Amino acid sequence: MSHPGKFERGSPLVSAIYSDKKNLPLLEMEIKEKWGRIILSSVSYPFRVEYYQREMGERLWRKFYLTEGLYLINALVEMKLWAYGFEVYTSRGGRRSVNIDPGLLFTPSLIIATFKPYSHRVPLEKGVYAHLELEFSRGKPRALPWTYPDFASGAYNPFLEEAWKRHRAVV
Repeated sequence: MSHPGKFERGSPLVSAIYSDKKNLPLLEMEIKEKWGRIILSSVSYPFRVEYYQREMGERLWRKFYLTEGLYLINALVEMKLWAYGFEVYTSRGGRRSVNIDPGLLFTPSLIIATFKPYSHRVPLEKGVYAHLELEFSRGKPRALPWTYPDFASGAYNPFLEEAWKRHRAVV
């Protein structure tokens, strides 16, 4: 028989898709203020998914940030609402200059917050869903059938593996 236990706390992992890096210093300051000191950031990866190009421009980039804080899964609601507020604040003419995908990195998985419902997404509250993006096996990210193609490509794996190691060192 299983028994109730404590949930693991996750490390905030914030992803920013952008066309112009001018908002990155403000974003980094906001991340530190809200979610804790940034302990790891990635290089800027070319982001070649057409979905955002009409709104944000042709040449897009994705950058990741891992912070030192640890939070329970329900923090995804506040993270997504914070991200939405930042996107609105930095928008011009109804067009976003940055798209933020906040998530929590746990030992077995990376879970991202989204407003978009789907069969594999778990409703939390305030219109926010938990999206299981990747699972980890021995520190290596593994794609799932619904994993976004850019994550499934493995391009981010070196960063994600290092982020996983840092998370494991504090939980």
